[in-house]
Amino acid sequence: MQKEKEDSGGEMKQSSRLPEEMVVQFLSRLPAKALMRFKCIRKSWSNLINSPVFVAQNLSHSTNNKFSSSTCILSKHTFLKDSNVTEKNEIADILMNANEKKQINLSLLKLRYDHNDDDQEPFSVIEDDFIVPSPLSRYSFALKIAGHCDGIICLLNVDDIALCNPSIKEYIDLPKSCLLLPPKREEDYEDEDEFWDALETETNAVGFGYDSKANTYKVVRVVQVTSGYVFTSHPSRVEVYNLGATCWREINADVLESHVFWSPSCDMYFKGVYYWDAHSYLTPGELKFVILAFDMSNELFYLIYHPEAGRDPIKNLAVWKDSIALISHERDAPTYFDLWLYEDSNCFKGSWTKYFTFGPVEVENPLVFWNSNEILMVTTESRRIISYNLDSQTVKYLPIHGVEEPSYIYAITYVNSIISLK
Repeated sequence: MQKEKEDSGGEMKQSSRLPEEMVVQFLSRLPAKALMRFKCIRKSWSNLINSPVFVAQNLSHSTNNKFSSSTCILSKHTFLKDSNVTEKNEIADILMNANEKKQINLSLLKLRYDHNDDDQEPFSVIEDDFIVPSPLSRYSFALKIAGHCDGIICLLNVDDIALCNPSIKEYIDLPKSCLLLPPKREEDYEDEDEFWDALETETNAVGFGYDSKANTYKVVRVVQVTSGYVFTSHPSRVEVYNLGATCWREINADVLESHVFWSPSCDMYFKGVYYWDAHSYLTPGELKFVILAFDMSNELFYLIYHPEAGRDPIKNLAVWKDSIALISHERDAPTYFDLWLYEDSNCFKGSWTKYFTFGPVEVENPLVFWNSNEILMVTTESRRIISYNLDSQTVKYLPIHGVEEPSYIYAITYVNSIISLK
């Protein structure tokens, strides 16, 4: 009898745990916005949602959800608070200066796989907006997305860097650099020539990603020394910030003296490595266009040479079918785009293969592939983000655009997460 009671009690305990397990499975599949609301319902749910195991489980579902019929896109764009301002010079003045007349948004859009819809109407829905706060929002042209990983976005504006998770509305400013010198004032020098000849330091490259070995998120910054606007022979210096740290730390790394390009789709994070499109002087007078790569785990830099692709093509980095891709196009109109894939078989010593050409498309620049045959791009005139289908060569307009030039509008594929920055 005693054993029967114990067995019965064991079964009752197991059955009583089953609903809780089902709740965990249900909650872990919910989007971040819903989970933030559910934290307020029960203290036990709040503790569960905040636990590292649940956070990882939720991220895994968001990343590997093969049953979802949509893709989340995050777009950085600026709009004016006064819609009556239409004069180009006035708009440019608002964008280039610190004022309260503009607002920079990180908009989360849900794109549907609507292959049967042949019209030109929007097929995406803006789900949420994250307003970029000051000081990052002071200058619209200077604000860049310097990498994203697991729902965390790295923002850069001149020398200020911040991390944010738009899904849960968290945002932190990173500590000041330990390498950048304080700005010099012109009145501190006897004449203007002395002022411009003085050595300055400036941010050359910033990247954000995940170190799988140390299980931490990192931001890397490359600082170059300049004299006026001219780069000097002083070697670049590198510092790294680990999420949760109180300051940056300088590392000894050969940065291979490259200067990166700051435009949308000219840099990206992919599988533990950050990539920048750049040019490098390998020898005096020998300029080479390269991809500068930084491994987040071993904290080393590498160079990947561009493929031979035309006279003077414009190139953009992308991920296509889980591989590093380079999209190149000439400056001539109409615009045709070549897609190259990098086949890396031996630690950054791979080769490029040209896969196909698509176009013509009247756009300023490509942004990101959101599936294997759809790529987001920015139109030249209307400054709208469009989705271009590689198979049908059709264009669909997304319900989002900015007042800035097309080369300052960003869009990235985004994974919702509840990873806290605090």
